[in-house]
Amino acid sequence: MTQETSTETELRAFVKFSATVTGFSEFDLWGTGQAEDYHRTAVQRLGPEGLQAAMASDPSADPAVKSIIKLWYVGVWYRPEQAGRLDVAAWTAPGRSGGKPAVPQGSEATPAVPEGSRAEGDRSSPPFVVSPAAYTEGLLWRAIGAHPSGAKAPGYGSWATPPALEDHQEKKAP
Repeated sequence: MTQETSTETELRAFVKFSATVTGFSEFDLWGTGQAEDYHRTAVQRLGPEGLQAAMASDPSADPAVKSIIKLWYVGVWYRPEQAGRLDVAAWTAPGRSGGKPAVPQGSEATPAVPEGSRAEGDRSSPPFVVSPAAYTEGLLWRAIGAHPSGAKAPGYGSWATPPALEDHQEKKAP
């Protein structure tokens, strides 16, 4: 029998917490193959103490938790200041396309971050894809009942028809 290291214990706690905030089971999260990469990213970007604080906080109010949720769903790390909403008006205006973070990079509106609570330099880092498999393994695809375009089966032309959404409503006995 092997003794579990503190890193393995922290990773398991991260996955358990992530299951709670994403609405997917721990089994599903482990199945993405991204747990180690996502945990490593969260530790690097939030700092060990910052991640622990996020996991102990109110998930609906902590921007760091929103960063972790987005990480699992789309495979991209957004700074907690960016993890809120996108400025929809910027990309829906006539003649415009593309998303714009709610808090622009390098903005004076970026809140001050206490020393040691987040990784050095994180305040100005742009969003980034965590790993090569992050796009295809994002929970987004399972949530909408679709496959990532050009990356997984059912293959060519699969995007020509709308996805078939699963009915998650419980059936009641008569």
